[in-house]
Amino acid sequence: MNVKFFSVLIIAVGFLVFPAISLAAEPSIATSDSTANVTAGTDDQTAATAATQANVEEVKATRTLTVGTLPVDTETITIGTCTVTFATTTAGSPAEDANCTGGATILTTTGTAEDIARTAAEIATALRTLTNVSDTGHGALTVSGTGADAIFTTTGTEASATAVTFTDGTTGDVTSTASTVGVIPVAQINTITIGGTVDEGDVFTATLPTVGAVDYTVLSSDTTTSDIAAGLDAAIQASSGYASQDFTSADSTNTVVLTAKVAGTGFTQTSSATNRTAVSQVTVFTPASVSDDYAYTITIDGISYTYDAVSGDVVKDVVEGLQPLVDANGAVSCTENDVAVTCTASSAGTTFTHSAKTSPSGGGSSGGYFYNPINLVQNQTPTARLASLLQQLNSLKIQLAKLQTGSADSANFTRSLRGGMSGSDVSRLQELLARDSEVYPEGLVTGYFGLLTEAAVQRFQLKHGIVTAGNAGYGWFGPRTTAKLLKLFSE
Repeated sequence: MNVKFFSVLIIAVGFLVFPAISLAAEPSIATSDSTANVTAGTDDQTAATAATQANVEEVKATRTLTVGTLPVDTETITIGTCTVTFATTTAGSPAEDANCTGGATILTTTGTAEDIARTAAEIATALRTLTNVSDTGHGALTVSGTGADAIFTTTGTEASATAVTFTDGTTGDVTSTASTVGVIPVAQINTITIGGTVDEGDVFTATLPTVGAVDYTVLSSDTTTSDIAAGLDAAIQASSGYASQDFTSADSTNTVVLTAKVAGTGFTQTSSATNRTAVSQVTVFTPASVSDDYAYTITIDGISYTYDAVSGDVVKDVVEGLQPLVDANGAVSCTENDVAVTCTASSAGTTFTHSAKTSPSGGGSSGGYFYNPINLVQNQTPTARLASLLQQLNSLKIQLAKLQTGSADSANFTRSLRGGMSGSDVSRLQELLARDSEVYPEGLVTGYFGLLTEAAVQRFQLKHGIVTAGNAGYGWFGPRTTAKLLKLFSE
C-alpha cells in the first residue's frame, strides 16, 4: 500500500478508536437579512377632514322697551308671558307689585298723596325691577338697562330662533325700540374619513389644537379603512392633552368623528395621509472557521462570486476578497468591515435573491488535493462513522492514483487561481504563460502562484483585452482568462 495512503488510513481509523476527540468547526458563511425589503405603498390613501356640522355660536334673544311718555291708568303691556298694568290710584290701593307671577302692577304716580306723576325714566326703573319674567320660547328672562330703557334677555341656553314677544297696550307710551332674534347654538362635528388603498406602513395624521400632530401607522393586521379609523381614534384618545380638548373623539366605520363638548364652542383641526416609503433590503454575509481548503461563495440574483481561501487566510481576508466581487453586481452595493460583507439593494423597494455556501476548493499546499478527516460529524454512530471514513478513503485513493499518473484534474483548471495558491494546476498555468515571452519572460515553473505569475496573468489579460487594471479579477486566473489561454495554447 502507498505509504501516504497508509498514513492517512491510520489517522482516519484513529477517529473510530478515539471517538471523544474534539472536532474542528466546519468552514461556513452565514447569511441574514438585517433589513427586509419594503416596496412603496399604493399612493392613493386619503384622510379628509370635513365639518359635517358647522359650529354655530349662540345668540340670546333680547327685547328693548323704551318708555316715551307716562302711560295712563289701566293701560297694559305684555313682555313674554308677563302682563304689566299701569295704575293711577288714591293713597294705599292698589299697591305696586313687581312680581310677574299672576301679573304685575306699576303705579304711574308717587308722593305721599300719590298725586305726583312719575317720569318716563321712573316708569323704566320700575320695569327693571320686574321679577319672574319669562317667555314661552326662551324661558326665563333677565332685565337690565338704563335711563328710559328696560332690556329683557334670555337667561339660559337659547332654545328658540325667535324674538321675545311684546304687546303694547299703551298706544305708544311704551314701545319696543330694539329686538334680537335668538340663535340656537350648535355643536361642531368634524369627520376624518379614511379612503384609498391601505398599506402597512402608511401614516395617517390628525392635527389637533394645542396637541398638534397625532400619527397612526398602519399595521399588518389593519386590512380595512375601518381598522385605520379605529387606530387613529385610539391614538387621538391616547394623546397627551386629549382630556382638555374642546371635543371628544369616536370612530364609526371608516370615519373618526370629533364632536365639540360645548355647543357654540368651535375648534380647528386638519388631517393628512402619508404613503409608505420604500426601504432597501440589507443582507449580511458572515464567514467563519476559514480553511485554505475551502471556497466561499455568495450568490446574488443567480450570479455567483467565489473566493478560494489560501494558506494563512482569516475571516478578514475572505470578506476583503468577496466584497469587490459581489459589489460588481448592479443589484447591490456592498461593503465590508473585516468581519462580514454587507450588501444593500441599489434600488429601495427592489428585492434581490441571495444565498451563500462553502465548498472544498481542491487547493492548499497539497498541490490541489486534500484529505480532511475532521469532516467526520461528532456523535455519529460507529457504523455511520465507518461508512463516512470508507467513502473519504476511497476518494483519497482515487486522488493518489491521479497524482502518481500525473493526470490530476487540477491541471485542467477546474478552479480559479490567484496569488498564494499552489498545485499542479498552477504549474500548468506557468507552463502555458511561458510560451509567450512577452507575457511571462521569466518562464519559471514552480507550482506556486507568486508575484511573477500574477504579473504574467495581468500582462496576458491586458494583451487580450480580458480585464483592465484596477477592475475586479485583475491578476486572477478566472473563467474568462482560462478560456482565452486554452484557446491560444491548447495542445
